[in-house]
Amino acid sequence: MPLEVEIPVKEVQRYMGYHGIVDIDPDMQARIGKAIDQVSIQSHPRVISKEYRITVAEKTVTLHADGEDVTFESEGLVRNLNGCCGAVLLAATIGPACDMLVRRAGITSAAEASIYQAAGAAAIEAFLDDYNDKLKASYEARGLFLRPRFSPGYGDLKLDHQKDWFRLLDITKQIGIELTDSLLMVPTKSVTAIIGIGIDESKQGCSGCKGCNKHATCEFSKERD
Repeated sequence: MPLEVEIPVKEVQRYMGYHGIVDIDPDMQARIGKAIDQVSIQSHPRVISKEYRITVAEKTVTLHADGEDVTFESEGLVRNLNGCCGAVLLAATIGPACDMLVRRAGITSAAEASIYQAAGAAAIEAFLDDYNDKLKASYEARGLFLRPRFSPGYGDLKLDHQKDWFRLLDITKQIGIELTDSLLMVPTKSVTAIIGIGIDESKQGCSGCKGCNKHATCEFSKERD
């Protein structure tokens, strides 16, 4: 199944490092367009999500799962989920095709491979944004409001918590993503995240790259000039 959501050209350019650059060579524009088309057509997106009850304390968030409590120590996550009593845990991937396209392009051109890498990164985010919008509409119909998604490795939430996501959602069996010993996901264009559920629309928590304590130095930050 193709991606079925638009991959924004500007997001691909951002992942390529084009910060504040308006005029891009026509040949490069064509190469970016080709990569977007190939990633979109060959993607096989899959997603799994599950709702849990949570407790937010001063410096921790505890997720209450069946038969176990999982505690996340993260001030950034606490700020994001403050006022929430529930959360959605999710995992998503666009499948292995992008990794194959990157490897194939890399045989002849590292630059070409980087374009496909950027297109894949923009693709999984576009897919998740679309899924997020559908979740948001579903919860708002029930008088509930969602916070921005927050992922392991983002801000001060340790990447080691990937193991919790994989255990709780049975991600490998359900949607085919594998977790390596170094906590990287395969296919690489995959994402895990938590989304808070609250009853107060005015409390949105932190959002965007400025909610991360690494945004000032991150080369992919959306808030950089």
